Amino acid sequence: MFGTETVAMSLLPLALDSITVCICVCVLSQIFADMEAVGSSVAQLQEEPNSEPVNPANANTATNSDRPLSSTESLRQLSQQLNGLVSEVSRYTHHCPPLCYAVRNQELTAALESCKLTNFQLNTNLEQLVQQSQGLTDQLQKERKEFEQKFTKEQGAMREQLQVHIQTIGILVSEKSELQTALQYTQQAARQKTGEVEELNNRLQATKQRVSELERTLSTVSTQQKQFEKQNKELEKERDSLRLEMFRLNNVGEEAKQQNSELSEQVKRSTQENAAMRLEVEDLRKRLEITDLMLQQCSSQSDPTSASQQVQLLLEEKQHLEAQNHQLMESVAQLKTERDGYVERIQEEGRVWKDKTEQLLMQVSLVAEERDRNINRVMELEASIAELQNAAALLSVEKEVVGAAEPSSSEPSEREVALQKALASLQQEKDSLTAQYQAQLRDNEQLSRLCAEQEARLGEMEHQVESQAQEAEDRRRMLEDVQSDKATISRALTQNRTLKDQLAELQNGFVKLTNENMELTTAIQSEQHVKKELARRMGELQEELHNIKEQGLKGSSTLWCLLEQRDQLVAHLQQYSAYYQALASERERIHQQYLQQSQLMDRLQHDESHSRAQLDISQNQLKQAQEHLEQLVRDNQQLKTEVKELLNSSALETFRDQGDGVENQSEQESPKQSSSIVIPEDFESQQEMEDFIRGALAQLEAERDEVKQLLKEERRLHLAARQQAADQHTHCEHGHELPDGGVPVEVHQALQAAMEKLQQRFTSLMQEKADLKERVEELEHRCIQLSGETDTIGEYIALYQSQRAIMKQKHQEKEQYISMLAQDKEEMKVKLAELQDLVMRLVAERNDWYNRYAGAVANMGFFFSTEAMEVIPLSEPPNGLEASSSQTLSRGLVQTESKPLGPKEDGTAWQIMQLLQEIQNPQGAQRSPHFLGENPCIPFFYRPDEQDEVKVLVV
Repeated sequence: MFGTETVAMSLLPLALDSITVCICVCVLSQIFADMEAVGSSVAQLQEEPNSEPVNPANANTATNSDRPLSSTESLRQLSQQLNGLVSEVSRYTHHCPPLCYAVRNQELTAALESCKLTNFQLNTNLEQLVQQSQGLTDQLQKERKEFEQKFTKEQGAMREQLQVHIQTIGILVSEKSELQTALQYTQQAARQKTGEVEELNNRLQATKQRVSELERTLSTVSTQQKQFEKQNKELEKERDSLRLEMFRLNNVGEEAKQQNSELSEQVKRSTQENAAMRLEVEDLRKRLEITDLMLQQCSSQSDPTSASQQVQLLLEEKQHLEAQNHQLMESVAQLKTERDGYVERIQEEGRVWKDKTEQLLMQVSLVAEERDRNINRVMELEASIAELQNAAALLSVEKEVVGAAEPSSSEPSEREVALQKALASLQQEKDSLTAQYQAQLRDNEQLSRLCAEQEARLGEMEHQVESQAQEAEDRRRMLEDVQSDKATISRALTQNRTLKDQLAELQNGFVKLTNENMELTTAIQSEQHVKKELARRMGELQEELHNIKEQGLKGSSTLWCLLEQRDQLVAHLQQYSAYYQALASERERIHQQYLQQSQLMDRLQHDESHSRAQLDISQNQLKQAQEHLEQLVRDNQQLKTEVKELLNSSALETFRDQGDGVENQSEQESPKQSSSIVIPEDFESQQEMEDFIRGALAQLEAERDEVKQLLKEERRLHLAARQQAADQHTHCEHGHELPDGGVPVEVHQALQAAMEKLQQRFTSLMQEKADLKERVEELEHRCIQLSGETDTIGEYIALYQSQRAIMKQKHQEKEQYISMLAQDKEEMKVKLAELQDLVMRLVAERNDWYNRYAGAVANMGFFFSTEAMEVIPLSEPPNGLEASSSQTLSRGLVQTESKPLGPKEDGTAWQIMQLLQEIQNPQGAQRSPHFLGENPCIPFFYRPDEQDEVKVLVV
């Protein structure tokens, strides 16, 4: 009897160990059921990629009704089950199964209530997040409305300014009509005075006219020679300016070559990117082939249900890869089109610069031809001067011959007396002419002094015109810089938009990942529910096993049923292992997506740094442009004041020289002509703006040359008019001596034509001055517009900086979160290693216990000489006699061997439970983001392999 009790006591731990193994099998089956549910949820997500987005709050509330348990609850129950393995021995020793079941039911109800509370908290958090997102969308709409209102207000202000400009143009047109009427009145007064001048000029003598004509020709020849010398100097200056222009154009050509090289480098980069994308396409094709092979293998090995699910998963992955391949091909085609556009743009710019160089060469050749013509004309005028000098010498010789022939006559006749009287009269006239000549010399000295002053003023005006040309060149360069700044800002804005799009894509991917995590948690909760059902079923099975032990031989048939159920569980475990492999492949795919997202983040950082550098460059260029604009505005104000002073001085000069009638004529004929240069409101391209500025400069230079020639002609005519007025005055003084004297018609017509030319030239000069004034005002208006555009550009830059700061902050937050995840991962690796050691220790203790049990059976073998005791392994069911003997001998064995083995095993199990609680409730929960909840966890699955090693796999 004692021997049988000892054998029963030795068999009791074996039975308990078999119960623990059954519980572990159930836990593993529940875990693999969780994994199957997760795989099915992922398959559903892949089957519906184009479906409408679902609200996470609604989805969570819908799933919480069917799946009430969380991942933390699953871990807690797993830890309780492992703890139950250790506490099972003490329960059997005290023989109180009903109380233990009641306690367990209470714990399960408490766990269910805690799961409900956690689900309620998660629902409230989701509702708060939905409200926050709704508030953010409302705020965004408000900001958009405010921006649209501000834009409409600015547009209304610009329209009002345009109406004001139209009204000012109407006022100017009315003033122009009034000035034209005043000009007609002044022309009538000038005609009357010209009639009086014609009547006075008709009384001049032919000899005086001949002398005046000779002097006029000499003065014109000398003035023309000076003019030609000045023209030669001007041509030399223009030649130097053209050389500078050629040098500048060469520099521009070199810059264009550099731009072409940069564009070629961009084309090379695009080709490299195309090659990389092709390699990615090939990799995707290889992956498709590998998935096809895996699909064939799985179809040949697994069950039909799991194989169909895997086939669906692989088909969906294949469709996804085909879609990615299609997107890559579209991006390759787009890059090809961009490359072709860059090549065409480079060719067009090369043609444009070639045409510009040809035009400049033509201009240089034309200037050289004009210089040659001017040199030939100077030589012809020198020959004509020599001929006139010879004619004057011949006239002097004839006078000497006449003077020598007069004393040859001996007796004066009446004719000689008449000749002497005529000589006397001629001598008097000669004296009067000498007096007039002296007065004319004095007048000429005054006129020469005035001419010198006017020449000095003309020199100043030429210097001002040159400075204006230089300013126009600087303005053109400034406009080029502004256009380039606009281009860089547009590039920065496009890059900003692309960065925003990429960030939105990343955010969408992150939201998808969070949704997938939520679905995984719901699937785990459902699997926890299945685990509970399995635990309930295991409890029923344990009760049935107890009944079988009480019944003895009657329960053998039920044991065979349990063996069949065990085989079914083994088959389920195999299916779960296949599902686990599928989940492992899915985990690898998610890891690859995470790597791709990290690469995208690195690319975003690189683009952000590049855009930051471009923004700094554009800001410096804008500052320089603004300073240049301020300098131009100051120079324009100075030019306006100088032009006003010149106009006033010219008006005073004309008043002093020709009287009130000519002054009124010059002042009122000035606005007759309108500006020949019309500045458009907007330019279509930078090339059009450059062509317009160059044409305007060429026109201004031509008009400057015309003004110079007109001024010279005006001086000549002014001198002639002064001389004619002096002759008129002397003729009025000596009019009593020539009462019947007349003026030839030819002389009268010549004087009339000269006077008309003088009036026309003077009026055209004043008109040109008025045109220049209008052009200066137009340029000032254009500068004001450019300053407004620079202000808008500054606003755009400020907006871009604010957006960039927001993106930088978000990027820093993501980096912090990634670093926290990496730290948590390292900590989890350490804890999992500790868990693996503890599980290995528990397995070793179990093996030690089994060895002790085998030794005890061997020692008690001599008591059972009539019956051959057979040690049953863990994988085989016990017979009816062994079950009854184990039932009878269980008390003594528990009392003898549970005491020395209990504390060690309890210590290992306690350490496992503590480590599971640490994994369940990590210390760094406060660092987790808001979308993971308050207690984030990592589900893990473990099982011993053939070498009794536990491999922990983290999902």
